[in-house]
Amino acid sequence: MFKIPFLSRSSSKSTTQVSNTAEQNDISVQDINSLADLFGVMPSFAGPAVTPKTSMKVSIVFACVRLIAGAIAQMPVHIFEQSEKNDKQRVPNHSLANLFNLQPTPAWSAAAFWEFIVSSMLLHGDGYAVLLRDRNGDVEEILPISPVGMNVVNNNGRLNYFFTLDGTARGFDQDDILHFPGFGFNGLKSMSVIQWGAFNSIGLELAMEQHSVEFFKSGSTQRVAVVKKGKWDEQQKEKFRTAWVKAYGGVENAKFPLVLDESTDVKALSLSAKDSQLLESREFQITDIARAFGLPSFMVNQEQKTTSWGSGIGEIGLSFLRFTLGPHLNRFEQEVNRKLFLKKPMFAEFIAANLMRLTLKDRNEAYRQAIGGSQGPGWMSIDEVRKLENLPELGGRYALPYDATASNNQQTDI
Repeated sequence: MFKIPFLSRSSSKSTTQVSNTAEQNDISVQDINSLADLFGVMPSFAGPAVTPKTSMKVSIVFACVRLIAGAIAQMPVHIFEQSEKNDKQRVPNHSLANLFNLQPTPAWSAAAFWEFIVSSMLLHGDGYAVLLRDRNGDVEEILPISPVGMNVVNNNGRLNYFFTLDGTARGFDQDDILHFPGFGFNGLKSMSVIQWGAFNSIGLELAMEQHSVEFFKSGSTQRVAVVKKGKWDEQQKEKFRTAWVKAYGGVENAKFPLVLDESTDVKALSLSAKDSQLLESREFQITDIARAFGLPSFMVNQEQKTTSWGSGIGEIGLSFLRFTLGPHLNRFEQEVNRKLFLKKPMFAEFIAANLMRLTLKDRNEAYRQAIGGSQGPGWMSIDEVRKLENLPELGGRYALPYDATASNNQQTDI
């Protein structure tokens, strides 16, 4: 029986040790997402097949994926060391910090890596990356892996991952795979947004876009009525209609001006109920698809008069972080920490400060309260504030929070 080679836990890039322990009959396609990825056979109720590839041709899906992936990709990942007092201290020169923030592997930048991982998670349900280790077992590269064709098997309580790498069928133990799950993880794979939450909405949007393309491809514009003085018989009407379509029908003829005599007039008709319903339906599908991605439609350039996410940039950014990105970041951090720092007093954390960055006026007000003054002692030093604004530290007394009581006592002593 054919066996897929399984990469052992102690292997490295230079010397790959293979243990043929996973038999082919243990591997199966777990869910319908894999069939859609491989064969593109997932017709929606509206007709068009809904797959990651066809979905990304829908502008609202592209916008949602780009927004979420781009937001997470711009967040730095800091490595912290936790003391016995539960204080955390950043470790800026940690080797994993460079992999997560600069270059996880020679062919990928960190931003492109995270965008790929998040896009895979949103479109396929899960994102994957292989931890490539040196001879000492230390991670020296993090290689992103396509979720297409990925098989995940529960082998006596441990997950094994099987896929094709560089043209060769390979297998990895769960300790050597960063598995970033989406919503609805069932122990093997997660639920894809496009195959579950927005499946039929995306299919309907594809169908409506196809209808619109055919509508304008035929040269159709707003419907008109041709009014002629006098009475026409049926033969004259049909002859005029045929001549009209021949002269002005189609995209190529749409640019030519109408030439009519004084006895003929053209009146524009209002949109039919069918056309009006199409426009309203498209607007609803945009909102519905954005909702499936956890986004309000106004964040993907859809006009919306009111929102419960707040009015200021800071409030909207905080809501975006809390309701949309927060669940994804929580799963990502837990996966990184349990695979890389489970037995170490260290942890990784996505820093989302830029998303909550206020306007200059609001920041100055917040900093004034944080530094302290006549209202009471502060909880931040001037140097800490300057660091947040990417300014050099001054040192000395500027490195300590302001204490109004201590300052008054010092002035009394003088």
